[in-house]
Amino acid sequence: METKMLDAHIPLPLAARLDALALDLALPRDQIVIEAIAAWLDTEERRRIATLRTLAAANTIVVVEHDRVIDWADSL
Repeated sequence: METKMLDAHIPLPLAARLDALALDLALPRDQIVIEAIAAWLDTEERRRIATLRTLAAANTIVVVEHDRVIDWADSL
């Protein structure tokens, strides 16, 4: 798979945690970062789809005028 080099400035405490985890798991930092980015993107894409579906559903809701609801309730 082709790759692209990305640079990111991350806070030192986060970098230290990454280094510690990489050492504990005997994994390259790149692999941990790739998995973390993939998981974050998956989550954000699911949220975006859920938001768009919710907005689409909200746009299909039939709105009934207040007076009609009152008339209906009075007819019961």
